[in-house]
Amino acid sequence: MERVRNSPVTLVLIGINASFFLVEEIFRLVFDTSLFPILALSREGLMEGGWWRLITHAFLHGNLFHLLVNMVGLWFAGPILEELLGRIRYLLLYVAGAVAGGLFQTFGSSESIDLVGASGSVCALLVGFATLLPRVEITALILFVLPVRMRASTLGWLVVGVAFLFWLFGIEPGIGHLAHLGGGVAGYLLCLYYRASGSVRALPQEPPPIPQ
Repeated sequence: MERVRNSPVTLVLIGINASFFLVEEIFRLVFDTSLFPILALSREGLMEGGWWRLITHAFLHGNLFHLLVNMVGLWFAGPILEELLGRIRYLLLYVAGAVAGGLFQTFGSSESIDLVGASGSVCALLVGFATLLPRVEITALILFVLPVRMRASTLGWLVVGVAFLFWLFGIEPGIGHLAHLGGGVAGYLLCLYYRASGSVRALPQEPPPIPQ
């Protein structure tokens, strides 16, 4: 309960993501339409002036599993970063991950497809955590099954490295690997700035393990 009370921005973000998913499902099942054409991110949508898509795409998800994976990452990394950075800087980190990930995927990919999902934001949080607390020992759940003990810095490198290699070799082409990479880069650079400017608070205790 203490974690819930101290993480209002994280709770609001999870609530917004869940609400968008619920509304999308209602639109599909009841009205036989979708929010994707007006809220998902695409090259054509940006060229037509749909700048809001850089943000709104990060609150849409293709299916329940997609949503749950991102919300697990948000829940376990978000409260710690919210405490470290404060609400405004933390929210800026989340938004920066969405925008950078969206731009990387939209203009770095040879294909123009609708991009949805909070993965860019979540990757920014995970890499940001690794940047601010690189020596913290965490237990990462690989594929939500295999527990692996590692430093947070290792998790950060994994997020960026796997995204880059999967994009480079065309593995799982239906996934926005460049969005993951862009979000991770944004998280690293922004948290480097936060640390250099003295904007990072000290944690009162060691943060709990983060599943991945």
